[in-house]
Amino acid sequence: MPSSVPPPTLKASIQPVDGYQMLVAMLLMPLASALAVASWTLYALLAKQPIYVLIPLCSGALLVWPALYIARLGDTCRLMQWLLLGLALVLGGFGMASQPWEFLLVGVGLGLGGAVIATGIAHAKGWMPGRWVHLCVGLCLALAAGVGLSLRMAPLVVQAYGWRAAPFSLLIPLFMIMLLLWLFVESPE
Repeated sequence: MPSSVPPPTLKASIQPVDGYQMLVAMLLMPLASALAVASWTLYALLAKQPIYVLIPLCSGALLVWPALYIARLGDTCRLMQWLLLGLALVLGGFGMASQPWEFLLVGVGLGLGGAVIATGIAHAKGWMPGRWVHLCVGLCLALAAGVGLSLRMAPLVVQAYGWRAAPFSLLIPLFMIMLLLWLFVESPE
């Protein structure tokens, strides 16, 4: 009876790439970007003033360029972990904020999401050089997933536990991604 498994001599690609590392990297980096966008969407949903929505977007646009520069120089995984830790601290502050200036400060801090997205792109580019179309499609899917996560999760959490619990609910997947990055992902060479 013929086997459905191909013989071990067949190669799937021309370049030898550690498929496990690439799979984990290509899964975790978009998930981190989706969580960054989910935090922006959550901030927009819970903002008291409409102008607050622009604050994380503007600060994120400013933080993209330094993050790309640092990502090109060093270890993208460690940079991503530090950025996610900063984002976790900002989300914790978001859940405890009560004054308008605190919400503005949280909005500026959520700009780290732009740096998270830029670092994820730099990391993916290291694994897949020259495949910009794939990176753009993956980024668009991650952004849509982040918006969808917040739009579905926020009303449920707010209704069940109040608005202060909503930022804390994003901390669980954020810490899971940080842990998985620390344990399993290496930067491409």
